[in-house]
Amino acid sequence: MASTNTSIPLVYAIWIAFLLFFGSVQLCLCFSGNSSGSGGCIERERKALLSIRKGIYDAHRWLSWNGKDSCRWRGVRCNTMTGHVIKLDLHYPYPCDDYYPEPCPDKSEVSHSLLHLRHLNYLDLSMNNFGGAPIPDFIGSLANMKYLSLSHAGFGGTIPHQLGNLSNLLYLDLASNFWYSLDVDNLGWLPSIRFLQHLDMSYADLSKASNWIHVINMLPSLSVLHLSLASLPSLPSTLPHVNFTSLTTLDLHGNYFASSIPGWLFNLSSLELLDLGNNFFPGSIPLAIGNLKKLRVLDLSVNTFNGDIPEMVWSLKSLQSIDLSTNNINGNGISGQIPETVGNLKSLVSLDLSYNNISRHIPETVGNLKSLVSLDLSYNNISGHIPETVGNLKSLVSLSLSINTISGRIPKTVGNLKSLETLDLSSNSISGEIPETIGNLGKLSSLDLSCNRINGQIPRTVGNLCNLSTFNASDNNIGGDITGFIEGFSRCSTNRLQNVDLHHNNLSGALPNQIGELQSLGYLDLGSNLLDGSIPASLWKLSALSYLNLAANSLAGALTEDHFTNLTRLSYSNVISYSVISGLIDLSNNSFSGPIPPILGGGFDYLTILLLAHNRFNGSIPSAFCEANSLKVLNLADNDLSGVVPNCWNNSSRLGVIDFSDNKLSGGIPSSMGSLSQLMSLHLRDNNFSGKIPLSLQQCKHLTTIDLGNNKFSGSIPEWIGGSLLSLRVLRLRSNMLDGNIPKQLSLLASLQVLDLADNKLSGTLPPSFGNLKAMITTQNGSKPVLSEDMASYYTENIQITTKDLQLTFTSVLSLVTSLDLSDNNISGEILEEFTNLHGLHSLNLSRNHLTGRISINIGAMGQLESLDLSMNNLSSTIPTSITDLNFLARLNLSYNNLSRRIPSGNQLQTLNDPSIYIGNQYLCGQPLPEKCPGDEPTEGPTEEKQDENGSEMKWLYVGLSPGFVVGFWGFLGAVMLKKSTRYAYIRFIDRICDWIYMAVTINSARPKSKRNRGRKGGK
Repeated sequence: MASTNTSIPLVYAIWIAFLLFFGSVQLCLCFSGNSSGSGGCIERERKALLSIRKGIYDAHRWLSWNGKDSCRWRGVRCNTMTGHVIKLDLHYPYPCDDYYPEPCPDKSEVSHSLLHLRHLNYLDLSMNNFGGAPIPDFIGSLANMKYLSLSHAGFGGTIPHQLGNLSNLLYLDLASNFWYSLDVDNLGWLPSIRFLQHLDMSYADLSKASNWIHVINMLPSLSVLHLSLASLPSLPSTLPHVNFTSLTTLDLHGNYFASSIPGWLFNLSSLELLDLGNNFFPGSIPLAIGNLKKLRVLDLSVNTFNGDIPEMVWSLKSLQSIDLSTNNINGNGISGQIPETVGNLKSLVSLDLSYNNISRHIPETVGNLKSLVSLDLSYNNISGHIPETVGNLKSLVSLSLSINTISGRIPKTVGNLKSLETLDLSSNSISGEIPETIGNLGKLSSLDLSCNRINGQIPRTVGNLCNLSTFNASDNNIGGDITGFIEGFSRCSTNRLQNVDLHHNNLSGALPNQIGELQSLGYLDLGSNLLDGSIPASLWKLSALSYLNLAANSLAGALTEDHFTNLTRLSYSNVISYSVISGLIDLSNNSFSGPIPPILGGGFDYLTILLLAHNRFNGSIPSAFCEANSLKVLNLADNDLSGVVPNCWNNSSRLGVIDFSDNKLSGGIPSSMGSLSQLMSLHLRDNNFSGKIPLSLQQCKHLTTIDLGNNKFSGSIPEWIGGSLLSLRVLRLRSNMLDGNIPKQLSLLASLQVLDLADNKLSGTLPPSFGNLKAMITTQNGSKPVLSEDMASYYTENIQITTKDLQLTFTSVLSLVTSLDLSDNNISGEILEEFTNLHGLHSLNLSRNHLTGRISINIGAMGQLESLDLSMNNLSSTIPTSITDLNFLARLNLSYNNLSRRIPSGNQLQTLNDPSIYIGNQYLCGQPLPEKCPGDEPTEGPTEEKQDENGSEMKWLYVGLSPGFVVGFWGFLGAVMLKKSTRYAYIRFIDRICDWIYMAVTINSARPKSKRNRGRKGGK
């Protein structure tokens, strides 16, 4: 017994001695391996870490590995027993966007020194940029690896099958980024990682992995699967046996399957997140979705689902997020509305049903969703009122009901939403006033009430919203002044207001001085209101301002250099961030006077749009505009500017639109304008310009519009216009002093839709090649706007066209218009047959020239003609009957020519019952003229006396006609034997003689007969 008791302490002593010996040996091994005495246990691993860091971009900034103990370095973890490195986290820690113009960050490299970290079980290289290099094969030899993240690391090429050697792996993230893409030959290596729980291969190209679902089905432990935007080849409709039933997350977003959702998917009863968005699944949402009782997140957005939302969706009480946006969903039930049962989802945090066809009203039960943070019902057909119960959603951060037909008032209960940061009610039919309770939303950063029918004034309480960044109430009927809420904002100690858009309202009064206190204001649009007075000096102190629109008000006063000196946002691009296009000043349609400050020309490096049209500015155009190299649109039209245009333009300018029309400018077009290589639209009409059109303009290859009308330009029309300006769509040179022939080269302008050369001194004949003007041959559909989209948003192309006896200004529909106006010149010769090829022409005016010959018998082929004016020429012969085929003709003028015989009738021509159309043609007859044609007199019973008279008259008629017939017959035979031009001229001459004789004899013989008949009737 005693011996036994003494043996137990002996055993303990031996065991303790063993542990002490083993520990000392371990310490010796550690220190012997650390020859440098640095404090770490494994010196070679320490050196390996330093080598690895050398390959990582910018690592010295965020991997400051100081100290001797490498196990205490950032991102490094060691085994506490052995000292081996088991975790290495080298993910790039700074924010970086995949869609930067250049890959971010700069290129890194993977060091082979990783092989020295044999005990590594955690490796994170995510968010770096390895420049498209392949994933190193040797990573597959790190057999202890359990966690591997190469997400968005810039690897490219084929995923190495050696990763299948990592049999202990639990977590594998190979998601690619925008710049570089991974791909696979097959996924046959994946089942070797039999314990895998998390797999992310999003953005990789798996199009060759035809067996992908069967491979995934061999991973029974898989709980998270992300294969979004992975180019998966198909989604099989059947699986013999579903093995991966542990799946809680399934993300197949953006693979464009365009097939039905397979039934086996709804057997994954453990699913908590299901993302099938952006796959173009057709048909209805499957009823079997009700099987997924644990579902918390459901994303079926961007598909083609139609019909109703199944009632089963609203019974999934675990749901926290529903995204069914961008489908063709009607709602729920026959009514197509959101059902009352939506209120059952008490755990719902996010509901997005935007971009569907949901109609009817928002149910009152929406107020039961007390956990709701985001509600988006925009872009539907929802009508009715906003329910008062919306005020119960105290957790709501974002509410969007835009682009619907919601009516009624904004409920006062909206003021209960104290957590609200975004409120968008734009583009509805909401009326009434803005409730004052909206001033309770202290966290609100964006408020959009635009495009409604809101009236009243902006409540002063809006000025309490000190966190408000964007306020848009444009396109409403809001009146009163803006002083109240502006004063409120000015009192905010941390004012964040950056964007204010109140254009197209009825705001009146003067701009308050307090507007200068809004120091963050970068976007201010008060255009199209009733504001008056001068601009307060404080506004010009807003150094953040980069977009200013005060157009279409009644503002007045002069502008000086001092007004603009503080607008630094127009000078430094790195701080412009407030609007879609920065660097805009629009003061047009006001009553500003005085000279234009030169600083608006060269003072702002990033001023892109300057609109000063329709004011009373005087003086000359500052030469500083030549230095405004960022300027794209310069509109100074309709002012009192005088002097010459400065001749200092350079090829570094980005000017695309110049409009100096309706001023008092003189001199010639400066030759340096030819340096404006990006110029698309040039408007100089209604000035006093003179001289010739400069040759230098042929360098402006992008010109689509040239309007030089109503000036004093002289010389001939340059031939190079047709050879150089091949993008030209509008050429307006009317009312100048141009002479010479019309150059045939203009027919080379395949895009030319409007050609107006009227009221000049042009001579010669019509070019036959005009029948080849392609844009006038085909019907225009307006698919291509005249100006590029970025310019058209801020400048409306406008052209004055004289048609239908009216001078009309075409703007938004200009791309549909085709017009050819050569009137008021000295053009001679015939209207050529080739002109009838212009089947897409809407307006043709050749009046007030010296044209001869006949109207083409094919005139009816110009089926789109709405206006035709051939008046005041020397046209002869008959009006061709095909003119009745012009079914769109609304205006016709053939007056003052030598046309003869009966006026055709029928179709659209019947509606043009105006005698002035045909006045001045002596031998025309028939409706609507009072002159009757032969055969139009009513017939009476024959008498002997009448027969004698008729016989006598007919004899004289025959006697008169016979010589004409003989002369015409032999003249015709003689002409046939002569050359072609003489033959044609002689035929026209004989034709006119015959017409004259026929009408003279007919009319003269008819008059005595009518007198005799009237005399006999009176005698009776």
